[in-house]
Amino acid sequence: MHPASVPVRSEEETIRQQMAQFFELTSDGIQFVNRDFVITFMNTRARQILSPSGEVVGRNIWESFPEATRLDLPYFANYTRTMIDRVATEFEAFYPEPLNIWFQIHAYPSDDGIIVFFRDITEDRRKQEEYQRKSEEAERQRAEIEAVYRTAPIGLALFDLDDYHYLRLNDRQAAFFGQQPEQIVGRTLTEMAPIEGLRELFDQVARGEPVVNFPLEGALISDPDEHRYWTVSYFPVRSADGTISGVTAASLEITQQKKAELALIESDKLAAVGRLAASIAHEINNPLESVTNLLYLAKTSDTLADAKGYLDTAERELLRVAAITSQTLRFHKQSTSPQAITGEQLVASVLSIYQGRVINSGIQISQRHRDRRPVRCFEGEVRQVISNLVGNALDAMATGGNLMLRSREGVDWITGELGAVLTIADTGTGMPREVLEKVFRPFYTTKGITGTGLGLWISKEIIDRHRGSLKVRSRPGSGTVFSIFLPYDAVTR
Repeated sequence: MHPASVPVRSEEETIRQQMAQFFELTSDGIQFVNRDFVITFMNTRARQILSPSGEVVGRNIWESFPEATRLDLPYFANYTRTMIDRVATEFEAFYPEPLNIWFQIHAYPSDDGIIVFFRDITEDRRKQEEYQRKSEEAERQRAEIEAVYRTAPIGLALFDLDDYHYLRLNDRQAAFFGQQPEQIVGRTLTEMAPIEGLRELFDQVARGEPVVNFPLEGALISDPDEHRYWTVSYFPVRSADGTISGVTAASLEITQQKKAELALIESDKLAAVGRLAASIAHEINNPLESVTNLLYLAKTSDTLADAKGYLDTAERELLRVAAITSQTLRFHKQSTSPQAITGEQLVASVLSIYQGRVINSGIQISQRHRDRRPVRCFEGEVRQVISNLVGNALDAMATGGNLMLRSREGVDWITGELGAVLTIADTGTGMPREVLEKVFRPFYTTKGITGTGLGLWISKEIIDRHRGSLKVRSRPGSGTVFSIFLPYDAVTR
């Protein structure tokens, strides 16, 4: 027996087999195309990618893929160049129906024609386009935000925590100082705005406690002699790890509005003086007429006892005039510092001015005061509010009625702060809902040419400045009730 002979493969066959294995295992699609542009070979991956076109081996590539001949697509130009000029080409292109695929293609010249390596990059292109779309959208949004930031009608700024240097600010913030933003970056908060208490507000924010809608007033370095007003909000800026890395600020200047408001308040005070002047003149005229008559009776009396009686009565009337004068002066005296006063004292000082009008109008007054603790406030301003409410109540009861004045201890259920509640209620004509919705608006009045439309608006402003509240409820034909809440420590100025 002779051992069977084992066939020996040539080196060329071995290489060809190895190449075939490589072509089948690669992740790219591979096509062999001869010089007549006939497809002579496709590996498994190529068949998978091009399966919608059916079996194409042995067919002309342009007949199998007619869309590749379109002049707006790069297939024909690159394949022809590789075939004729014998240079490698590389490109990316989309092939429409029935493939609907984006290809990345490398074409290389070979002895028999060209070899094409291609891969499906449709998903990569989709991700790239999505990334590009998101990048463009992000850039658009960034540009919009930058435009809004630069042109916002309120001052915006960013500060570091090292002595609160300006890191960034918009045009409006820079305009507060009459400068450009680049002239201010790097300078400190207090260098530009040496306002008492401002640094302490930033220290609070640096501890993580925001400041929201805070009324700030003072002068800036650009004009130390001008007193200005702002509403400001400050917030901490936190890093990714949660630590505070800066302070952001939003500032709305309200200097002109504040000046206009103060002018309107003065205007309303003048109107109140005019209304009270008439009441005071009436109050003083009555006892003076009595004194005149009593002096005449004393002069013509027959006995000393009768004359003394008349003079005693005249003295009491003159004391009444003195009391009215004293109360009037106290009513209009504007204190520069807060005073402690009870609700009962506030009401009494107002009623003394209107006493004559109350009597002549046939109005009955009932009072009940259960507050004992005084309120710390600017009493002249609060008297102005009560006077306005009492005056309105009397106007609503021209033919008589009941005026009820109450004071008691109360609580702000939102803040939990204790204070005094003052109630002024009348049985007058009342107000419909559409009037109630507008009563605190400036220049809104139901009194025609006799009203300024400022009284209730300014009254609410005064109570708001005292950190209190002014509320109203009313019903046509049943009367109106105004309720004032004042914290015991109402003054924050």
